[in-house]
Amino acid sequence: MQPKTQKTEELEATFNELAERWERETGFISNGSMFEHQAYKQVIAMGEEAVPLILRRMEQTGCHWDTALRLITGADPVPRELWGKIMEIQKIWLQWGREQGYRW
Repeated sequence: MQPKTQKTEELEATFNELAERWERETGFISNGSMFEHQAYKQVIAMGEEAVPLILRRMEQTGCHWDTALRLITGADPVPRELWGKIMEIQKIWLQWGREQGYRW
């Protein structure tokens, strides 16, 4: 594992702040509007650098980060028959991340 740089630490702090805000403010929303939240959009705008942070967060909290991963990476490893099965979706994305060489 490489040592964290100031840029990495700032990126991680920004991500954590946005993720916590999004999770707190959309925790009781069950429809697609949760993905329209400004904090979620800001995470997506962080781009590729956010992917390992999203995967770590997904592993820890189990929140709906699959849409962000799909939009950032262009990947879509979840078969249609598993849509809506959150635990399975998370497992697939975490496996995908490992296979792509992401470290979190």
